[in-house]
Amino acid sequence: MIDDLLSRLSRVKGRNGSWTACCPAHNDKSPSLAVRQADDGRILLHCFGGCSAQQVVESVGLTMNDLFPPDEKRKDYPVEGKKPLRPKFYMTDVMRVIHREALIVSIVAADIVAGKKVSENDKDRVQLAFERIDEGLRYGTSN
Repeated sequence: MIDDLLSRLSRVKGRNGSWTACCPAHNDKSPSLAVRQADDGRILLHCFGGCSAQQVVESVGLTMNDLFPPDEKRKDYPVEGKKPLRPKFYMTDVMRVIHREALIVSIVAADIVAGKKVSENDKDRVQLAFERIDEGLRYGTSN
């Protein structure tokens, strides 16, 4: 699983469960993608350029399910042939995400009020922020 992902990345360096590479989701000239394999087999991704894990995996032809080990004993992981179950999150973590995304929306809103032109990237990022806020709110009311 990890070897398949690493083989699709460029300028990979690291070992023992932790690597860096160029992010395939944006025009990365120096490695800004951190890749780590957790003890339970999950693959963790973080792009310091701001790309989401979903953007990263989709850009190399994978899905989010490819980051999780097929283990039927773990109820919070997707298992091939079964409907993926939602992982459990602490509400404080959900609220942090909502706060961060709301901050992004407020920054762009302040630019609009100030008469600044909003770029297509900014518009796309605000849309993503709205989707993440909505997802966080739905998650918070479903638990």
